[in-house]
Parts: sequence; structure tokens; C-alpha cells
Amino acid sequence: METIVFVALTISTLATALGCVGRDTRETVLLLSIQASTIGFVELLYCLFDLIIGLHIEALIDFFATFAEWFSCAVASPLIIYWGMVKTENNTDQPVIGTRNAAILLAIMTLFYWILGTWILSPLPPKFEAVPFSAFMFSMSVFLMSTRKDALKILAGLNMAENALYPLIAEIPLGLIPFMLVLMVFVNVVGVFIIMEAYREYRTLKITKWKCIG
Repeated sequence: METIVFVALTISTLATALGCVGRDTRETVLLLSIQASTIGFVELLYCLFDLIIGLHIEALIDFFATFAEWFSCAVASPLIIYWGMVKTENNTDQPVIGTRNAAILLAIMTLFYWILGTWILSPLPPKFEAVPFSAFMFSMSVFLMSTRKDALKILAGLNMAENALYPLIAEIPLGLIPFMLVLMVFVNVVGVFIIMEAYREYRTLKITKWKCIG
């Protein structure tokens, strides 16, 4: 694996892990943006090099498509969730299992995926080198969603899970990209709208309270 790819995936994995134990919503949204930025940075850089070297229409289309994906994940989606936080509150909480237990489970997951990447998947072709990182980030994102009561943090975890799959689907047909971007933005807008309406009625972002108040 190239050094720049390894560094980018390591930073994005670390951002995802910190998102699992982060306390307030603003911090989680920031970590979401960092995760998305670093995951898509390498692919965006490669497309830029191809554009500079090739100077042909295919390279230009690839660059703008990749930039649109990167911008949507790293800027648009975090801003939508941040806007929801501004309209509600910057909630502070911790995982339902406790920060210490969450850190222990994350350490166990780290060891498992390190063994997976080092001993099991190492003989596989280079195009599968990102699988342990993607699987690890996806697992941590699911962990984030399942151990939080804050609806905005859960939505941020959903976005992190989507971002984790990016290295595996970076070569999807260009015709599918606009549909995926619109769908991603739509899901976040609808999610934030529902959260804001629930907050307006129940005055809390904790989804467990939505069932027992009213």
C-alpha cells in the first residue's frame, strides 16, 4: 500500500474512532468532516494528477465527479447536520455503555482488524488492501450509532458508515454518482428535518425520550 494511502486511511480511521467516544455533537460533526475529507483526498489527488498529465475530457469528468463526491461527504453532509445542531442544541453525552467500556471494545476491534489485515488479507491482491480499514471504520460507525441516544450523533454515524465504504466503491460508473449524491443529501436533509420536528415537540435530542414524553 502506498504511504499516502496508508496515512489517509489511518487518519480517517482515527477520526472515526474518536467519533465513537466524543462527547458533544459539534465534535462528532467535525470528526465526520475529517473522516470524509481524508478518505476522499487520495482519490481526488489521483484524479487531479491524471487531469494535469492527460488533459483530456475523460480525466476532467472524473475529476469533477470525484470532487463532487468529496465535497458532498466532507462539506455538504456535515454542514447539514451542523445546521440541525444549531437549530436544536449541542448535546453532550457519552456512549450508553460508558466511555471506558467503549474504549476497551474499540481496542479489541482494533486488534481484530489488525490481525485481519496483517495475517489474513495480506496475500490478497493490492486492490483489497483497503478492506480492513473500510471494515473497521464501518464497524466503528455501527458501534457509534448503536451506543448513542443523541439523534444527530446517530445520523453522523450513518454518514461515517457510508464514507467507510468509499474506498470499495470508488470506481462505480459515473452515471450512478449524481443519483448517489442526491440520495445522500436527501437522506441527511430529511433526517435533520425529522430530528428538528421531534426536538420541537419533545425538547430533547435523546431518541429514548421521544417514546415516553407527550
